[in-house]
Amino acid sequence: MLQVRVIAAAIAVPLFTQADEPKPFHFAHDISPLLVKQACASAECHGAATGQAGFKLSLFAMNPAADYAALTQDLDGRRIDLAKPESSLLLRKPTRQIKHKGGRIFKKDSADYESLLGWIQRGAAFTENEPGRLAKLRLEPRDGGFSAVAEYRLATRTATRDVTRLTVFSSTDETVALVHDDGSVTKRAPGEAWIIARYAGHNARAVIRRSFNEGPPDESPPTHPLDSAWLAGLKSLGLRSSAEADAFVLARRVHIDLAGRPPTPDELDDFLALPPARRLAKTADRLMRTEEFAEVFADHYRRWLELPEARGEKNAEKPSNTKLRHYLLESVRQNKPLPQLARDILGSSAAGEFVTRHNDPRDRAEYVGRTLLGLSIACARCHDHPMDRWQQHEHLAFSAYFADARPNPEGGMMAGKLFLPSTGKAVQPALLQLNPAAPPTPQRRPGNELAWSILGGGHDQFGRNVANRFFGILVGKHLVDAPDDHRLSNPAIHGALLDALVQKFERTDGDLRKLIRTIVTSRVYALASEPGEGRTLETDPAARYLARREARPLTPAQFMRAVESVLGVALQHEPPPESPLARQLYVLNSGLIQGGLAKPGNSVAAIGDFVIEPAQQLRELYRLVLSRDPRPGEADAFLPTLQKQGATGLGDLAFALIAGREFGSLR
Repeated sequence: MLQVRVIAAAIAVPLFTQADEPKPFHFAHDISPLLVKQACASAECHGAATGQAGFKLSLFAMNPAADYAALTQDLDGRRIDLAKPESSLLLRKPTRQIKHKGGRIFKKDSADYESLLGWIQRGAAFTENEPGRLAKLRLEPRDGGFSAVAEYRLATRTATRDVTRLTVFSSTDETVALVHDDGSVTKRAPGEAWIIARYAGHNARAVIRRSFNEGPPDESPPTHPLDSAWLAGLKSLGLRSSAEADAFVLARRVHIDLAGRPPTPDELDDFLALPPARRLAKTADRLMRTEEFAEVFADHYRRWLELPEARGEKNAEKPSNTKLRHYLLESVRQNKPLPQLARDILGSSAAGEFVTRHNDPRDRAEYVGRTLLGLSIACARCHDHPMDRWQQHEHLAFSAYFADARPNPEGGMMAGKLFLPSTGKAVQPALLQLNPAAPPTPQRRPGNELAWSILGGGHDQFGRNVANRFFGILVGKHLVDAPDDHRLSNPAIHGALLDALVQKFERTDGDLRKLIRTIVTSRVYALASEPGEGRTLETDPAARYLARREARPLTPAQFMRAVESVLGVALQHEPPPESPLARQLYVLNSGLIQGGLAKPGNSVAAIGDFVIEPAQQLRELYRLVLSRDPRPGEADAFLPTLQKQGATGLGDLAFALIAGREFGSLR
């Protein structure tokens, strides 16, 4: 079954022109999009920083006025021949009537040629006949694909126009659906793909879903709000979810996620003794009261807020960075609401150094966009963002909010100013318009006004950013990936699941622990990581659409904590590298595990000292290292070694288990 969903509001509007009316024209609506679609304004062609062959266009034709001047006025207007339009260089080069390094762009009898020719014949004006303001772009389904329809605001009405020919189309997943230049779609495989349309600085999208046809789910009705949204998404794709992971896997998973280490044998027994429906909730509540939890999530905060680690990174030991790391640790200990954390960062307290450690106001603006909103606005520093709504003037105006304060004539300090390098003129600060339909910004002090725009402002972007980040930390897959790239052309998988998580986050006033509890008590958190029957890891689509978990390697910090916890000794080694091959070589050859096993009083040695029976030694070792009982085949393989070699065999087996893939992974 094929599903098509269009993200736009379909409204009845009159035709763009009546039959007897002159046709409106705007260079930005009729010529610029043509230059974009034919790649003339790309970075590889005339949109390059210095242009090509003496002819420069703005990148992605984002500056129509400059491009119009380049076409009609540069070099005395030699590219346009008003007396003999057919002889214009603008037509002769792309049709390869004369030499053109870019090859032939279109044919002489094509619609693009006729559009350019007609424009020149009419006098090559910038606008004609009151074209109106381009308000938005939408996609409308048609047989075999989509039409792109632009909406314009005129003086007395709204008008529409089919701009499919001038629209650039792309697919978020060409293995599922391939979209062609004319908006037609070739469906290739089951799954979900978003069709993205781009025209004159506006974007629109529509989703295509093809069912995997795995049959109806055989699950009981969900009671958890996240599970309701998640299962509805799987149903729309015709996917069945994997089974829940076994209790041993869940015990190890929740302890590593929340405490940064595997459970002790006693904690494992306590987990297994709980009623199955309460295991994750009870264990999460206990772990979130520990100092280990505070340390683990302070480190997640550090990564989120791009603060150097305590060791091994540039500027890590600067006193200011040490204070900021302590601030994060105290924030988790005190369960400071995440919106308050953001207010501190945006304010004038010591936490403001998260922002002010960046010297350039533009870097500060981009940092706030990335970390607090999950938005990548850096493209707009140099040019309007081609795949999002941010424009260069918005980037500059937002950056002006972060200019350093300066002395005023009375001896105090006043708001800083950002000056345009090109003109020396001061930039007027303006907030990002995250929701243009929101009420006006309340009149507050500049710092409060900024915080209001980030945390309120009639939008939920801060909540979406935070919810997405911590879901990815706990489940191993972000709903929006990358987490700092929320935009129209990068939609979430299971968007309704993210919506449900954001609603929970906002109802709890941004409480971190309640957000975590919501995630770890859901079925999507408890999924097994093994592929379904008849599937392999390479061909299984379930992990991609969150129908099962994906096993993932422990982070270097998690691995070090796990080794120290299992052996019960402190280790002086550096954490292992991120690279899988480098990590394996490090684990085998660095002496990390061997040194821990050689320390007196380590936990493995204690098993040999206090447990007599080899079978019980094997069980205790497996529970200590892998948080599970040995399987029958493992017992058959390793018991003879323990019976024959005693303590030496126990140490060798412990080394093999700790250095193995299962210990180094979170399933």
